Amino acid sequence: MIRPHHTFIRFSMSTLYQKVAKDIAQDIEQGVYLTGQKVPSVRSLSKVKAVSISTITQAYALLEDQGYLSAKPQSGYYVKDGANDPVMPPPISKGSEPEVVKKNDIISMMLNAVHQDSLINFGAAIAHESLMPQHALQTHINKVSRFHSKQVFNYLFSPGLESLRRQIATRMRNVGVKCHPDDIIITHGCSEALNLCLRTTTQPGDIIAVESPCYYGFLQLAGLLGLKVIEIPTDAQKGISIDALTLALKQWPIRLIAVSARYSNPTGAAIDSRKQKQLFDLAQKYDVKILEDDIYGELGFDQSLNTVIKTFDTDGRVMHCSSFSKTLSPGLRVGWCISGEHHDDIIQEQTYSSFSPSSLSQYALSSYLESGHYDKHLRKTRALCKQNVDAITQLVKQFFPAGTRISQPRGGFIIWLALPEKTDVMAMQRSALKEGINMAPGAMFSNTGEFDHYIRLNCAIPIDGQVNQAVKTLGRVASENLILA
Repeated sequence: MIRPHHTFIRFSMSTLYQKVAKDIAQDIEQGVYLTGQKVPSVRSLSKVKAVSISTITQAYALLEDQGYLSAKPQSGYYVKDGANDPVMPPPISKGSEPEVVKKNDIISMMLNAVHQDSLINFGAAIAHESLMPQHALQTHINKVSRFHSKQVFNYLFSPGLESLRRQIATRMRNVGVKCHPDDIIITHGCSEALNLCLRTTTQPGDIIAVESPCYYGFLQLAGLLGLKVIEIPTDAQKGISIDALTLALKQWPIRLIAVSARYSNPTGAAIDSRKQKQLFDLAQKYDVKILEDDIYGELGFDQSLNTVIKTFDTDGRVMHCSSFSKTLSPGLRVGWCISGEHHDDIIQEQTYSSFSPSSLSQYALSSYLESGHYDKHLRKTRALCKQNVDAITQLVKQFFPAGTRISQPRGGFIIWLALPEKTDVMAMQRSALKEGINMAPGAMFSNTGEFDHYIRLNCAIPIDGQVNQAVKTLGRVASENLILA
């Protein structure tokens, strides 16, 4: 029985019993306690941990809810069957030849459900408001509206607010990118950054290479621009295959490579620094552009990946794009690009299309960043994202059909699930919506049918009893839509 008040993670600092539960869960996952083995009694563990019996009781109840332990009356707690099983990541993708795709109906079904308050949003990768510093941002919006009213209610032309560009340039040093504020263009979210970079570097009919699977919004954008997409086999942990990309570059006249080095959507894959350098060298050898989407980059769980592909750029061929939509506010719609040799072309393209993003948003974010609170907020957010990813992963292991494979992202807040191959995910989506649950079918993320039995889950939502039950329901719906041979 899942109890709403016993949750592994809430959007607040962990309590003592949650910390104890986390330590025991790690011991179980690492094989200190094996399946079927009895864990220490409540009384003995309270002495070892120097905490109250009540704390251990709460911790064990939490671990029971999360599927690590089972209680036996008059005997104690035992490691539940499957709790030690390793998480199996999805297999490396197969890739494709250049194709065009039509996914509008699937995407619309998922997006239209986002703002229905009665639905649990496992679908769109939008962080819940609890993860965002809304009150702080409201303070800075009020501040700049009062003291800079003339500026915030007027146009700001491309490349955008200088003080904000200066803050971003300073932050880029964290990943070894030395750039001047004048190298940065403020955009209407990361989507406009990607759009501007594609529009200024490609022509209809050009071939671009992408990871497989790939962010659905980018695939749709490529389609609108008349581009052909070739999907490159990608490992869900380590990212795009350099060998496969090399073969594709030899075979096809590829114009541009689109890739995320840090926590790709939907797999969460991370490309290490050595491979990032290889990727740049390959692009330089074949004289192709790189479009780098780093929107999840500041949400790394351990911050061990402190480079991006742009770090290795020596000739301006890497166009680096990101935004504050995943860390501060999706609604303020502030992103940026460092576009290298195409800087002037992108400014011209933006000037005659959208001018620049909202002046109010730019001034408010600049004020917030100057306050010095952003890094503290990021530390808290990273911890919460990791805890939520771990908690939902454990629930999937417990309730989804046998054979389900789960990504193991090192950052971000989404997980990528490979269900048994005979799962009818589209029927599953329709059933889930009727149960009040939104999810993202894997077919959205590819031009091929390779991921038709995959789904992506958003973990950036408050985890409570209702969410626990929703994961259980999704597991049941997946089983119900498993087509038997």
